[in-house]
Amino acid sequence: MFNRHKKETQAALTALLAEIEQLRSEIKNQAETASKDRQLATELAQRLSMIETKVSGMGAELSRQLHELGNDIESLSHRPEDALTAESLVALKNSQVRLANEQARYEIAFRQDLAALSEKLPKQN
Repeated sequence: MFNRHKKETQAALTALLAEIEQLRSEIKNQAETASKDRQLATELAQRLSMIETKVSGMGAELSRQLHELGNDIESLSHRPEDALTAESLVALKNSQVRLANEQARYEIAFRQDLAALSEKLPKQN
């Protein structure tokens, strides 16, 4: 009678040990996956930061150029009027408006891309 219970207990312990080993293996795999995901998220965040820095620099440079163009337009507007100057002034103003609109479009598209990328990053708790 004790021998039979001992065999049942031994079989139950063996099954329990096998289940524990399987759970350990699954936990190890999940920990490795989580580590890889964290590394990927970190790399993506660094890339996004680098891209944002570059785009901000480009935006600042474009703004500086627009400002210089505005100054050029202003100085041209103080010159005596003739047909060529008036035509050049209109062309410069049109170019300034086009550049400003282009800058705004790029900035909006960039912000939308950043938002889409940030949604793809895994949420860290």
